Amino acid sequence: MTQLIQLIVNAIAVGAIYAVVALSFEIAYESTGVVNFATGQLVTIGALLGASTLAYSGVHFGGSALATQAASYAMVFGGMAIVGLLFFVGVFMPLRKQPALTVIIGTVAIGIAIQNLAQLTWGSLPIATQSPVGTRTLDFFGAVVSVHALYVIVVAAVLIAAVYVLLYRSALGAQFRALAQDPEAARLMGIRVNRLYALTWVLVCALAGAAGLLLGPMWFIDVGLGEGIGLKAFAAAIIGGFGSVPGAIVGGVLVGLAEILGASYISSAYKDAIVFALMFLFLLVRPQGLFGERVADRA
Repeated sequence: MTQLIQLIVNAIAVGAIYAVVALSFEIAYESTGVVNFATGQLVTIGALLGASTLAYSGVHFGGSALATQAASYAMVFGGMAIVGLLFFVGVFMPLRKQPALTVIIGTVAIGIAIQNLAQLTWGSLPIATQSPVGTRTLDFFGAVVSVHALYVIVVAAVLIAAVYVLLYRSALGAQFRALAQDPEAARLMGIRVNRLYALTWVLVCALAGAAGLLLGPMWFIDVGLGEGIGLKAFAAAIIGGFGSVPGAIVGGVLVGLAEILGASYISSAYKDAIVFALMFLFLLVRPQGLFGERVADRA
């Protein structure tokens, strides 16, 4: 029983990260119509920037843990905002009028380019980074639970709640939804479409960077870290339903549970196969996902 509690907490923590990355996928798709297959590489950049800025901040802030973490996080989000603007200018704008398949291939190519650039910058050796809450553990009904896992769950919940409020409880969110429905009508209504597109990519990259920050202390960071994360987050978005914040949460948790419990009780060699088999099952039985709309209904 104690082992099961540990596994479930770890699975929810990993699933929370998948949920944040799935939201990054969904915001890009809902606002711009682009399925961004460079998302996993953006997660890697966030994790690598986190490791680098943490080391830099520790030197320049005298080792103060709070100041170091705050400065590190600020620099990472600032860096990811710049990456988002570059993505908007260098990828989305040139390809925005091309067929969807061309844009998807473009994001795959950019993802490969980002991964190679990361390897040139940081090298291929794995990097270890520390958690803001250290390596402490808690005794939970006899199970040893990592404080960082609980930290990940709380931070991911705050991020998801903030995105929900932004999209569904703010004037800016109404503009996002108008843009998703009809860009030309949104332009005629006075919405600055290009500025909103730019903000979309900043938000997409910021969420991916936040996921990288949360993930860094859990696993060793290398330039290939984001590939599997991106694909599993995409599976979470499929399972939960594209365009649904609750869907991203439930899909992420289901993928996390399938991965962690499958690795523990079946075989770690098949954990990825279990996740993608689950996605395939949803595509066969309920292609719109748990909370997604049917295509006919949306039309």
